[in-house]
Amino acid sequence: MRDISLQEAEDILYGACILGAGGGGSLEEGLQLVRNIYERGQSIRLVSVDEIEDDWLVVSPYYVGSVAPPSEEIVEKLKGLKEVPGNPSVFATKALQDHLGKNVNAICATELGGNTAWAMDVAAAMQLPLVDGDPAGRAVPDLAHTTFNVHGASITPFALASRYGDHVIVEAVVNHDRADQIARSFAMISGNFSGICDHPLDGKRFKEYIIPNTLSRAGSIGHARRTGLAYDPVVAIVRETDARLLTMGAIVESEWQDANGFIEGIIVVEDNDTKDTWNIWFRNENMFVKNGNELISVIPTIISILNRETGEPILNPQCRKGMEVAVVTFPSPDIWTTKEGLEVFGPKYIGMENKDFESTVKK
Repeated sequence: MRDISLQEAEDILYGACILGAGGGGSLEEGLQLVRNIYERGQSIRLVSVDEIEDDWLVVSPYYVGSVAPPSEEIVEKLKGLKEVPGNPSVFATKALQDHLGKNVNAICATELGGNTAWAMDVAAAMQLPLVDGDPAGRAVPDLAHTTFNVHGASITPFALASRYGDHVIVEAVVNHDRADQIARSFAMISGNFSGICDHPLDGKRFKEYIIPNTLSRAGSIGHARRTGLAYDPVVAIVRETDARLLTMGAIVESEWQDANGFIEGIIVVEDNDTKDTWNIWFRNENMFVKNGNELISVIPTIISILNRETGEPILNPQCRKGMEVAVVTFPSPDIWTTKEGLEVFGPKYIGMENKDFESTVKK
């Protein structure tokens, strides 16, 4: 267990957002959250998975919502409500802790991306260690897409909290899909944003289910990007990590829409040298990429779009025509490539066949 510096925390966040595959939350907002932690005299303490005691209570706080603005009807209903200062994810964590009647011992990020900063903020605010691991190893679009679900762990009880002082405890759900619908419905009526804290687990089971060392992996990628700024951050990421470069070029098309709480769309990149077109389709996160009509990569492989000059990850809704970008992939955490993992978060999730993943891995 050790305290990390602000620079280390920022490297982790940059790497986490690169592994966020175009989703997972805003890097800019995440960086501000992390910097605020250190400005107020606090710090982030990392704990390795093998340091967690069997009787610890570990929970996963984050936020759920959409980058799409709330509807006019919701805006009107929220008008006049006073926002409560603070992080709704902290509110949700404290509500769940009170409901369970047991102190939380460690905080775990639910995924990698800007959302990781919310777990960092909760850990710092509650003076708890942050686990060097998470149940996704990337960003994912659905609450069901966790290794907890692969192993059959219940998401309940979980807590939801708004910016306005509401909080709700959900004691039972039929499945993870229903949990996702409930959480997104609460977020929608709260301005497309709410805090959530779920998967309360004892340390023994938590250690069996979690993907270890994911924050360390993110930190290595973030460090490679930062040190590579002296010559070429994209080349540095590819050279010093397990990334694969697919193309460098300009965005020639970018469109998206709000689809029942998800952001769905397509980004088309034209290669600077070959003029080939690379088509990336996303549902919050990048789901697959094609070179022309040929499928090149598909979930659970991590597909990321980076700013060509800075190596910074670009959230999918922020991709604009004319941007110079690099498209890279990273290998998926091993658990997602198993039969059980692919059933939870494989090509079937987007209407393809899981064998499509196997065909892309061989390329």
